[in-house]
Amino acid sequence: MEQEELNTLIQFLKMPSVSATGEGIEETANYLKETVERVLGVKAYVEKTKGHPVVYSEINVKAKKTLLVYNHYDVQPVDPLNEWKYGPFSATVEDGKIYARGASDNKGTLMARLFAIKHLLDKNELGVNVKLLYEGEEEIGSINLEDYIERNANKLKADSVIMEGAGLDAKGRPQIVLGVKGLLYVELVLDYGMRDLHSSNAPIVRNPCIDLMKIIDSLVDSNGRVLIDGFYDDIRELSIEEKELIRKYDINVEELKANLGFKEIKYEEKEKIAEALLTYPTCNVDGFECGYTGKGSKTIVPHKAFAKLDFRLVPNQDPYKIFELLKKHLQKVGFKGEIITHGFEYPVRTSPNSAVVKAMIESAKKVYKVEPQVIPNSAGTQPMGLFVNKLGIKDAVSAIGVGGYHSNAHAPNENIKIEDYFKAISHTEEFLRIYSNIS
Repeated sequence: MEQEELNTLIQFLKMPSVSATGEGIEETANYLKETVERVLGVKAYVEKTKGHPVVYSEINVKAKKTLLVYNHYDVQPVDPLNEWKYGPFSATVEDGKIYARGASDNKGTLMARLFAIKHLLDKNELGVNVKLLYEGEEEIGSINLEDYIERNANKLKADSVIMEGAGLDAKGRPQIVLGVKGLLYVELVLDYGMRDLHSSNAPIVRNPCIDLMKIIDSLVDSNGRVLIDGFYDDIRELSIEEKELIRKYDINVEELKANLGFKEIKYEEKEKIAEALLTYPTCNVDGFECGYTGKGSKTIVPHKAFAKLDFRLVPNQDPYKIFELLKKHLQKVGFKGEIITHGFEYPVRTSPNSAVVKAMIESAKKVYKVEPQVIPNSAGTQPMGLFVNKLGIKDAVSAIGVGGYHSNAHAPNENIKIEDYFKAISHTEEFLRIYSNIS
């Protein structure tokens, strides 16, 4: 059985499925459909969206509870290729690890969950109905997932959802993440003319670089506080349980600094770092481009400037409301350019007292023999909010990931430990047993 589980994962990892370029997407979706049918003995479907397809399947055992299992089969681009030790889709095994793009994020976790369900089906012990939803656009912002969910709302109804896995921390402890920050991603564009001008014209024309810098400066102060009126109005206060989870969040400050690679960070105390990472909403400039940036000098007044910004949000901030507040602010400060949106994601925090979280914690203890690292929400974002807000699924959790600190997700030489893959299978199996019986 273990050899089949490993071989199936290796074959899956050998299939390129780069959502940014579309490379191998259709072939991988079809392979995944066939694999679900072969492994679980149920019907699976490749379902069209406005972009890359979704793979969907159901296992109905006539249970009282239904669990929605979300994963994605798409991966990040492999660049820079010359930094890979092995081919990114070679799925090379060395020293107990598999090296491949997508091994950690998210193909290993997807396959581990699939085989755990098979174990229980083979023993006639699956006590919860399961719906499998495998997306092909997570790495490009899940741009068509909301439309798919809205069109299939009745089919996707469930009591709880488990998202792609959170992985193992630096000490090898399983992480259980009870939510995500939300996201608003925008691009601001100022275009003042048809071409760049000689800088002798600077006294009589406006410079979009300067104007856009002033606009950005109006959005956030030097301490990171967002200056948009109403931005903080809807934020929900932390519960006692959430405050306790943040207090327990184990951070090695020196190790964090080393991993980040930045010369300095804003806070030195681990409690303050945890509070900021998990609970502070932010306005962040992802990129700014304007004018001549090559070698030497070129005296011009650029005609165009643009900046890309993301706003990370916390419960109960609504990304669509924040966008309206942003537009009002930009109008107030005289921005006359174009606003392009690139993504809206809702923030989520699930109660640590929910059945799905209790089952996840108890099963992690049984399999890993340690206390798991439970976090009220991640510092980042995934489409968890769509399931909570669009489908009304109350409880959502991200856990049972096969990757760890060594895994290089999104980077060259992405890898997982084979033993972590098999532990994730065991964790999923134990979680499903406990969840089916817990109230």
